[in-house]
Formats: sequence, structure tokens, C-alpha cells
Amino acid sequence: MANFMGKDGFVWWQGVVEDRHDPLFLGRCRIRILGFHTEDTTQMPSESLPWAYPIQPITSAAQTGVGISPTGPVEGTWVVGFFRDGEAAQEPVFFGTLGGIPNIPAPNPFRSKGFQDLRVTNEEIAGAAQDHPFLESKHRILNAGTDIDNKLKVPRAPARIKHYSQGTTANTTTNFTNVELKPSAGGLGFKSKLGQTIIVEERTTRSRYPDINYLGEPTTPRAARGLYGNFPTTSPLSGFGLIKQKSNWRDALTADGFSVAENNTDKWHEPKPDAIYGARYPYNHVHQSESGHLIEVDDTPGYERLHRYHRMGTFEEVGSLGQRIIKVMNEDFSIKMMNDYEKVVGNQIKNIGGKLDVTSGDFYHRSKTFSVKNPKNATSFNSNMFTVSAPNDIILDAGAGSITLKGGSFIKDFNTSKNSDSVAGDSTVKVGGKYSLQSGSLQMASRGGAGISSGGGINLVAADNIQESALNLAGLVGVPARSFKAGLGGIEFETALPGLGNAFTFNAGLKGLLGAITIDNLGQISLNVGPGGSAAKLTLGLSGIELSYLSGAAKLTLGPTGATLEALAITTVKGTGQAKVEGALVNVEATAVNTVKGSLVMIN
Repeated sequence: MANFMGKDGFVWWQGVVEDRHDPLFLGRCRIRILGFHTEDTTQMPSESLPWAYPIQPITSAAQTGVGISPTGPVEGTWVVGFFRDGEAAQEPVFFGTLGGIPNIPAPNPFRSKGFQDLRVTNEEIAGAAQDHPFLESKHRILNAGTDIDNKLKVPRAPARIKHYSQGTTANTTTNFTNVELKPSAGGLGFKSKLGQTIIVEERTTRSRYPDINYLGEPTTPRAARGLYGNFPTTSPLSGFGLIKQKSNWRDALTADGFSVAENNTDKWHEPKPDAIYGARYPYNHVHQSESGHLIEVDDTPGYERLHRYHRMGTFEEVGSLGQRIIKVMNEDFSIKMMNDYEKVVGNQIKNIGGKLDVTSGDFYHRSKTFSVKNPKNATSFNSNMFTVSAPNDIILDAGAGSITLKGGSFIKDFNTSKNSDSVAGDSTVKVGGKYSLQSGSLQMASRGGAGISSGGGINLVAADNIQESALNLAGLVGVPARSFKAGLGGIEFETALPGLGNAFTFNAGLKGLLGAITIDNLGQISLNVGPGGSAAKLTLGLSGIELSYLSGAAKLTLGPTGATLEALAITTVKGTGQAKVEGALVNVEATAVNTVKGSLVMIN
């Protein structure tokens, strides 16, 4: 058998892809081959062309679900291949594509000529001959309707993406729930709850390949050609260029920088896209898809980058120094089924426009300093048990506001007497039940008046002394006006201001109604029974001792001149013994001596 691959003559060819929608999903394409197929589509329509198999690279297994998708060429792509059945030319195989510089508009498919992209647009369908072979194949219509979700549309890269900062009214769409896609002036618009709006301007006209927007340019992706060459429309820094668009997004979002929580002066910015980009042909290796997805492996000296870009503007870029930029234009989900470990050697700074909601089984945070700043709104901690520990100081500062502590009980446990409560204004302690104060020692001082009142009794108990003192009212600073001490050593009372009334008075009953004990500032002591000593009175002083009964009805006075006994009558002197006067008994007088019982030795 001589007619098989390797034994027959090798016949190779070049042609144009006219259909890539392989019903067997093998990556096959219908290719019109130069010299073998006529360009007259009425004699040989695309449906009559044989399916050509693609040769896959050695990196693709091409085996039962394993390998790389054998897709890539589009309608209008020039390819190179061969016939594996040799001169029979019925089994084409293609292995490569050919680029070029298209400089004329794509041919009109209604001229019935092949070797081109024969797909049609809505406008062309309106005036097309009814026998056009593609009219019944909806996937070959470039613009099928206006619905943004219409799956019949062919992919194209967006013309431009605009990034508006919060509050801009460029997108008129309102009432978004979370993030939605909505049609808006100029293209698709998607907007978050916080007001950030992205406008994607899709191309209203989707031409056949070669794309009329790229005529006169090499078919090599613009990103691979970089900043150099003779094709100024390809510059990424032009108004529709990717780098220029990224710069506009950056300025719209971070023109003034992102603030930090530590202070009100520091800012941080997204790196400038044009500062890390410097791609130069032929060092930038690019894979760009029809809809605008882009992958770059850039080896340009000094600007080595890795870049992965989504058509909606989401991208990840690694600069020449290893810095990485990630920007997500819509929601970002990160779900990890196991542990997540992250080490940041330097600082980590986050700026979140909405709320930060963290839910975890346990939460631990360790830092040298920890500060929570919320100057505009309240900060709330809600926990079954809340503990704050610090080896040094804990400071609660409410400024001019108030601090409220609520709980079933309040316990203060300190190790040293250095702790103090300092109140600039008034202070009130209200206790509904019993108030108990215990201390190693207790000192209370008031710069003004002080009062203690009780609805019940007041008990003062001390194991040592009870001391009460008042400062000198005459201005003798530090000298007590009075001092009272009670303890195991007895009761002491002293005054430093003689002549200013009683130094001490102890009343029994209202205003001494039942009696009183008085010590005046000269040291004289009076013990009274009844108001003013009306029942009985004992007075001890420097001038003598006086004992009286019933306001002087009976009175005994002892003084430096002798003893005086006064009474209405002396009825009885009882006792046995001897009375001796060691001196002269000057005078004994009586109006009468009624009875003397016992012996009377002599009376002279």
C-alpha cells in the first residue's frame, strides 16, 4: 500500500479559514485552500469544504479529556497545512497560521468570493440574497440583536473602559442590588452599592476579520508590539490604549491617595501603570483572545513583567522589581478549604470604603501597639465575656463625653494605694443596697464643707484611734482648731483656740435636755444632769470643784480657801471614826445644835 502518509508525495498548502464551528468539537476548521478550491462560493460554498484537522503541540496529549483546547484560528485566518492523503487531497491537516498587515477592508461576502471571513452583519442580512449560505446559521451573524446577554453575538474586545469615582452621574442606572450589569449610555455599566461605577464601551460595529479597526497594522497583538514601531495607533498610551485606561482608572479612584487609620496625613497610592510598563518588540510574549482577555510574559530589559488581564478591567500585574498590583473591577471571592498562612515582613495597610465584617471561631491579635479610631461613629464590642489585659497601663479616655459602666456587680481589685480617682467636677455615688468600704487605711479630705447624713444610725468602730480635727479658723495653717481622738489609749480632745466657746460638748437628748458633758477652752469640765445641770451638776476647774443638786439646793464647793457645804438643812452625818483637823479650826457656827449622839469630850 503506497498511498499513505510517508510513502506518497508530500503535498502542502496554504488557505483561509472560513468556518471554525466544528460540530464534533475537535478544533477542525473548514479551510479554502489556494489552488485546490475555487474562490467562487456559488460553485463551492463553505459547507462543501472538507474539515481540516489541527496539529496540536507536543505539550497537549490530545487524548480523551487530556490536553489543550485545539482552538485558535478565526474566520479569515491564513493557515498552512498539508494533505495526509497526499495527492488525493481529501484529508487536510493544518499546523500553523500566517500573519500579515491587512491594508484594505475585508471583502464583501455578497460578491460570492471565498478566501475570506464570510460571516454577515444584521445590516447586510437586510439586503442579502435569500440564498446566502450563512443566513440560516445564527452563530455566523456578527451582530445578533441588542440584548447584552444574547449568546449569538461574536466576541470582541471592548472599545474602552471608563472608571468613575463615587458620586459621578455618568451612569444613569440606579437601584442596584449588590452588583448588576445594566445597559447605559456608551456601553455596559456595572455599579456597586457604594457607588463605584465602571462603564464598558462595547463596539457597536463588529466587522469581519480582518477587523476594520486594525487595518494597516500587523496582525501581531498590539500589546506585543509595545511602544515601538511605525504604527502610532497601536500605542498603549493613547486614549484607547490599555495603559492610558489604567492610568485614568487610577486617577479616578486614588487621585488624592488612600488614607490610613494611624494619622490624618499619610497617604498611599496605586503604582502608576506607565511607570512599570515598557514593553518592546520582540521581547513581550502575548496571548490575546477575541473578547479582550490578555496574558503577557514580558522580557523587555528593565521592564520584565507578568500580566493577566480580563476584558472588564480586572487585572493582576507583577512589575520588574517583583511588586504586584491586583485590581478587581467587580466582586472578589476567595474561599479556602484549609488553613491560610500569610507573613508580611513590612506594613499591611487596608482602606475599606464599606464595612469590615469578620466572622471566626476564635480571634487572636498580638501587636506592639493597638489603636481603634472611629471619630465619626460609635465603636461597639459585643461578646459573652470581654477581657482587656495589659502589663502596664489601661487608659479609657472619653474626652468631654461620659464613661458608663453597667453590670450586675462592679469589682475594683488593685495591688497598690497609688491608684486614685480624680474628678474635676461633682461626683455622686448611688447605692441601692448596702455600701461597704474596706481599706488598710482610710483618709477623706474636702476643700469645702463636708457632711454625713443617715436615715438610720451611724457607727464608728476602730481597733486603734478615732481622730477628728478641723483647721485653724484664724488662719493658722496646719494648727488644729480642735482635735478628737478615741482609741485604746482613751479619749482625747484638745483645742488650740482658747476663749472661743466650748471646746467640747456632749449632749444627751435634744440640746442636752437629759444632760451634757462640757469641756470649755480653759479646761473646765462640767457634767450636767438635766437641762443646764438643773438636776445635778459637777464642775471641775482650776478655781476648784463644785458639786450641786437641784440648781444649788445642796452644794459642795472645794477651793483654794477651803471647803463649803451649803444646804437647806444638814440632817445626818453618819459614820464611825475619827475626824482630825491638822490646824486651827477657826470658826464653827450654827443657829442651834439639836442633838449630839455619842461622846462629846470637850468643847471650848
